[in-house]
Formats: sequence, structure tokens, C-alpha cells
Amino acid sequence: MNARWSRASLVAALLLASGAARADGAFPDSEAILTPAERPDDILLVTNFGLITSSDDGATWSWSCETTNAFGLFYQWAPPPSNRLLAVANDALVYSDDLACGWSTAGGTLAGVSVTDAFVDPSDAQHVLALGFANSTYALYESRDGGATFGVPLYDAPAGDSLAGVEIARSDPQTIYLAIAASDAHPRLARSIDGGATFTVNDLSATLGAGQIRIIAVDPQAPQKVYLRLLAATNEAVAITADGGLTATAPLTLDGNLTAFARLASGTLLAAGTIQSAMVAATFRSTDSGASFQMLDGQPAIRALSERGGLVYAATNNFGDGYAIGTSTDEGTTWQPLFAYADVQQISPCLAATCAATCDGEAGLSVWPEAVCSAGSTGGAGGAGGVGGAGAGAGGAGAAGTGGPLGTGGAGGSTGGAPPSSSGGCSSAGPPSSGAGGALVPSALLLLSLARARCGRRRRTLGS
Repeated sequence: MNARWSRASLVAALLLASGAARADGAFPDSEAILTPAERPDDILLVTNFGLITSSDDGATWSWSCETTNAFGLFYQWAPPPSNRLLAVANDALVYSDDLACGWSTAGGTLAGVSVTDAFVDPSDAQHVLALGFANSTYALYESRDGGATFGVPLYDAPAGDSLAGVEIARSDPQTIYLAIAASDAHPRLARSIDGGATFTVNDLSATLGAGQIRIIAVDPQAPQKVYLRLLAATNEAVAITADGGLTATAPLTLDGNLTAFARLASGTLLAAGTIQSAMVAATFRSTDSGASFQMLDGQPAIRALSERGGLVYAATNNFGDGYAIGTSTDEGTTWQPLFAYADVQQISPCLAATCAATCDGEAGLSVWPEAVCSAGSTGGAGGAGGVGGAGAGAGGAGAAGTGGPLGTGGAGGSTGGAPPSSSGGCSSAGPPSSGAGGALVPSALLLLSLARARCGRRRRTLGS
């Protein structure tokens, strides 16, 4: 067993044992794949060592190392005409308008707040919601300028409760859902049908039992239908409410972790995860709107799912499966390799000098050939300068940045400021909250585990 695989396996085992995956958001993983229908040639793979992108539908691939977006989670692409990419990184909401060349940090009332989740309105790129913790209270914040600044909170959680996820219904932007992690371990889902002016909180423990929920997705056609991730004491489940949170069912339960979910355009549902008792990856499919799920044979270790034009994309285990992105034309029955890390051809030109040292490290781990680190590293334009001043790129000087305290330096420059609420580049733990009689791992331990996991994920985990 080589050293890279040993480290990866150890990190994955620690994540499973600590419950670090049970943090804010549905699947707080370092892996995600974005294939927005509005950008038919663009593919973005989020990894724990940066972003890998293709602008020609997979013909060529470029890599951007982590700068201000270090330890980033919950990446989202705002709908056109915006080209904004948003993420939660180092307890802040960050955004980029040039595909990770430079990053800015959200301000307004969100400045200094520990951000735990965010969601971009799929019908309005200027409308962004974020969850944050400050002054011992979780709150829902709203932006009307694409996430640049935020106003006064729309909703403050009751004392002792955490806000664990937020989403806006695609078919009815006035409908907003909040997942509430309550101290009594009762799964609660809050719904607003007036754009956040008022919320109704529903307790789902009568139909789901004890546990905590995370919002996976709101059905794109039915705003009252929500797919949830239920975290119970000994298992996880896909739960579905069809009446806005009044009642729910749990048609799929695993004695392990759920890692990915997708509702396909056909209505088929795909869910992926790990079966702890068998220590295997598994994928399940429902063709009856979630009434039942069937396990599929011969599946890769799926960390994230997306679909575009009838083609299903999966972020997989590059080292275990032999590829990092697979595609399926038969709704997950079979998979074909699309991309492996070795297929990266260059550093993104705007970050060629900035990412050179990190690139050498990845090449040293045989992620890709050494030639990738020098491809395009000369003659390119300088990147966007950070607050700390203009950075000098290999092919020119980077202009002074305007993106706030976390603006990145130019190509060859440096990060223009220290991340807020961090220590040594590692995300700080959020606030603690109590569990229910020891049935669930205490939130304080979960948040500490998440902080440690973020520090540790500099090396790729089992499924990356």
C-alpha cells in the first residue's frame, strides 16, 4: 500500500468515525461536480486540492489551486447572466467572477459572522441566502447584490437551535426552507411562502423519529416536495416530505453515510453512499418518485452527482475507481470514465505562478505529470491583486485587488489578508449545542471534528 493511499484511507476512516460529515449542509464534502444546463460546455469538479475545470465539455482540463477559497465547501454557480461562483470557505462566504482567478468576501451584516451554508436563488443570480452564527445565535441573512453584501437577518433561530441548511424552491422563489437542528433531537423543517417574511416550523419527529435533518433539494417542479437527509443515532436515511414539512417518509435507510443525491429530469432519483457493515460503496435508484429504492450493481464510489441533457455525471474515487469523473447514459446502471486527475493539462493561466509550488506537490504524488506545472506558466497575464497590494505574475503585473480582506494576490503574489475566524489556515469550530441523551454525537464534537477534517483534507480523502 503506497503512502498516498494510506493517508487517504486514514483520513476517510477518521471522518466516518467522528461523524464529521454530519455538519451544516446536506453533503459537506470536499467533492462536488457542477454541470449547469445554462453552461452546456462547462464542467467544474471541486476537489480538496482546488478546482478542475473544462470549458469544452471535457476535451481539455485546467486546474486552479486553493487561494482564498481554501477549505471551500458548498460551491454553487449563479444562474446567467451572472458568471459568479460562490463557496463557503474559512467561515466566510466568498465569490469569484472569473472562475477562481480572484476571490472576494461577502460583507455587510455578514462580515465577521461564521457562515455555515449558503444558497443562490436558481431564478435570480442577485438573490443569495446565507446561514451564519454570531452572538450565540444562528440566523438567516439575505443579499440582493449577488452575495456581495447582506442586510439584517430574515430569521433568528431560537436559543439552543442551529440552522443546518437553506434552500429556495426553483418553481416558486417565494418558498424558502430551513433545516433546524434542535437540541431535543427532533427534526424540524421551517417553511416560508412569502419570501422569508414569516416562517412556519414543523416538527417531523412523529413520522421520522429522533434525529437531525439536512436539506438535499427542493423538487424543481413541486415547491412543497423536499428531499432530506435524516441523521439518526445509528443510520442515515433519505427522507421525503410532499406537503411542505407536515409529514415525511424515509424510503431509503443505510447503516452508513449518504454521500450524494440527484433528481434527474426524468424524475428518477439516484442516491449514493457507503454501507458501513459491508464497507462498500453503493448506489440506489428510484423510478417511482421515491416510494422505493433499488440497489444497483457494479457501482463506483460516488461522492457527488449532477445531470445535464440526460447525461449523469458522478465525482468518483480517482485512485480506487481509476477515474475522477464518470458519466452514465442509462441513469446510473453503467458508468464510463470521462476524466482522471492525470488528464489535467495545465494550471489555469491566470494562476500559473501562484499555483506552481502546490502543483509540484501534486505532481510529486503522481496526481499528474510534472509537465502540467510548467504548461502555460510563462507569458500569461498577471492575476488579480489582493488587498495587500498588486501581485507580479509570470507574464505581467496583477492589478490591485478590490475584493475585500480575502482578495487574492496577483499571479506570483500572495493572499491579501488573514482569513477571519481561523488559526493556522484551519477553519475554527462553530458553536456547541447539546444532543439528546447521548443518542447523537454532541454538536460541539461534530464542529470540532469538522474543523479538524478541514485542516486534514489538504491530502485527498478516500473517495477523491
